[in-house]
Amino acid sequence: MNVSESIDWEHTPIDMLHRHRFIARTQEGQTLDGWLCYETVSPHGGSSLFDWDHMTEVIIPRRYGLNVLHQFFRSVNVLKEIRVGRQ
Repeated sequence: MNVSESIDWEHTPIDMLHRHRFIARTQEGQTLDGWLCYETVSPHGGSSLFDWDHMTEVIIPRRYGLNVLHQFFRSVNVLKEIRVGRQ
């Protein structure tokens, strides 16, 4: 069993979370296990972190404050594990 340390995603600059693994729980109770993808253009006009495979917005940066979780999600755990290979 591999154990990976978590990252403080609320205080980490959004671009530094690119390619990190995340495990999130939706408001409906579904669990997503995927990889974060940093995009500079998002639906709200700024940058965001998306689920790499499904392009679901996961974490939204705030100009003056903490990063926030998209309303679709109840919780998220961002791990130090990084996706190797695909850009």
